[in-house]
Amino acid sequence: MPYTEAVIMEVMRFGAIIPMAVQHRTTEDVTFHGYAIPKDTLIIPNLFCVLQDEKVWGDPGNFRPERFLSADESKVIRREELIPFSIGKRVCLGETLARDELFLFTASLFQRFKVKPDPNSPPPKIEYYAAPVLIPKPHQLVLTDRFNEK
Repeated sequence: MPYTEAVIMEVMRFGAIIPMAVQHRTTEDVTFHGYAIPKDTLIIPNLFCVLQDEKVWGDPGNFRPERFLSADESKVIRREELIPFSIGKRVCLGETLARDELFLFTASLFQRFKVKPDPNSPPPKIEYYAAPVLIPKPHQLVLTDRFNEK
């Protein structure tokens, strides 16, 4: 099950749904990493930038669930840079439920089906529709029942 969890973590990093977190406002003058930020400044956290940062992930354009596994792939490695639900006091209240549901859905799906790209369709592209949320462009998949294969 560690690999399943690592796949889900990599999906959340690789294809973040929400590129920008909820807007915040500074309540007082602040200095952050040498930058002076005046009181009442609007702050918009860029989650997508963190999740795609080459300094953090090395090769963010490659889908590699192994980046979240120990060397022997027996344990999941939690990375503080994985922030698809935002961070701090304003983290998504539904994060725990969402993670549990993602795990149950993904494990159930791949337990029952083999999932492959449709050989009669063009391969999926890593492109998104521009919107407040990132929506992957349509692509075709083939699900084959593992228990009723011929």
